[in-house]
Amino acid sequence: AASFDAHNFTGIWDPAPFMQPKGEVNPLDLGGHPNPLPPFTPAGEATYLANAKFIAAGAVLDCDPFGTSRNFFTPRPFEILLTRDRLLQHFEYYDNWREIWTDGRKIPADVDPEYMGYSIGGWDGDTFVVDSAAYNGKAFLTWQGFPISESMHQTERWQRVDQDTLKIVFTFDDPKNYAKPWSITGFWKLKRDWVLDAHPCTLAAIKEYDDRVNHADKLPGLGYGKPDKK
Repeated sequence: AASFDAHNFTGIWDPAPFMQPKGEVNPLDLGGHPNPLPPFTPAGEATYLANAKFIAAGAVLDCDPFGTSRNFFTPRPFEILLTRDRLLQHFEYYDNWREIWTDGRKIPADVDPEYMGYSIGGWDGDTFVVDSAAYNGKAFLTWQGFPISESMHQTERWQRVDQDTLKIVFTFDDPKNYAKPWSITGFWKLKRDWVLDAHPCTLAAIKEYDDRVNHADKLPGLGYGKPDKK
């Protein structure tokens, strides 16, 4: 086997959802009521059900950033770039960027909450540990509409388990929405000789998507343009 640097994540990583352990919450399970569900609080469950209803009604896409976790849980790759003081993630979907500070700073107490939160990272042996907080509570945790509040604290443990495989264990601690912290294990495979096909979200692209997909499904969103001619 080729030798590799366990501390170097540089490259493009493609999701490998088939590797996710059975029995965990599956962030890509879009079939109706996903199973299993996270350990919701009553408030968290109510928010999730409202979000799920909104999504099922053909929720019109918007260009808000997806937040840190939902960006990971898409069927599209991301690129990792290392700089002197941070690790940068460039997500193909919607051309979202995330920075994880690696210069030893703490999460500032007075930082403004954001969709992507504020992330810091450091090494625990061969595991890169990322802490994220300062979320604005406006993003979804996953495509199913699992909620995030401003109290969300997200931890990630990254391991390059072999030359071609990145494993990340996410732990979500949000006492407003979840009765206890809970985890998802994700895997990604290295994509060689690949260039991200990253398209920013634009109103024109949303209109085109609506014309192509939502009109065909008779879903809301017809206000963007004229209905398709039959």
